[in-house]
Amino acid sequence: MRKLIIVAATVITFVGCTEEKKGSFELKGTLSDAKGEMIYLEKLTTPQPVLVDSTMLDENGNFEFKNYSPKIGFYRIKTSPQNFAMLVLDSADKVTVTGSIKDLGNTYKATGSPETSLFMQYSELQKQNKIQMDSLNQAFQGIMQSIKMDSLRMDSLSKVFQGPYESIMARYNKIVAEKIKANTSMYASIMAIQGMEPDQYGDLYIALDKGLTAKYPNDKTVRTFHEVINKMLATINGQGAPEINLPTPDGKELALSSFKGKIVLVDFWA
Repeated sequence: MRKLIIVAATVITFVGCTEEKKGSFELKGTLSDAKGEMIYLEKLTTPQPVLVDSTMLDENGNFEFKNYSPKIGFYRIKTSPQNFAMLVLDSADKVTVTGSIKDLGNTYKATGSPETSLFMQYSELQKQNKIQMDSLNQAFQGIMQSIKMDSLRMDSLSKVFQGPYESIMARYNKIVAEKIKANTSMYASIMAIQGMEPDQYGDLYIALDKGLTAKYPNDKTVRTFHEVINKMLATINGQGAPEINLPTPDGKELALSSFKGKIVLVDFWA
């Protein structure tokens, strides 16, 4: 399976909050179980996230980031590297976040950001799919542990579970593909499409690339996505072969495209 990795977040780097001054953007909220902790806003960039603002929760768990206004992109608020909530923010958003500070990732809700709302819908679909897959895997492992198996029985059991596995994945991919198709100009769809097979969903990649490039022509992540898509789609099934120019034995240049309409065998050897 070929996947795209456009946004990565691993190590945290602190920089001054100087990328943009606060405008109409708002990001505030209330977190339960808080005890005056610090909370941080990071922009997710490659190869590492960048800390762009921070604040302290008051005695009631309220907070507001006041020193930063984002450009469209992927962000997270966090209290620690393991405890964070993902957001997709833009400069005009007025976002309110609620949840428990003990488990931000599984309890947070966000309003005021259409991109974040869509991202959370994608995340919920992924979560439900994982539950089904984990259940199927537990059933498989349970049978393996209860019955002594040789390689023949193992192969037979795998075939029994292959059908349900493919059915679960086909349903999940269909639902996600339909949602991406309805949101081809939404930034959050970049993350959702990365698990889709390019050979099967090439048209969807093209539609998303077109929608995002039209809406965010100068965004670095969108430009990177566009470049990766162009290279990837050039080699998927059904696409025309990339141009090749190589010298002939008599020293002339020969282009693969000169054989257009003919059957050509290209033999790569070393």
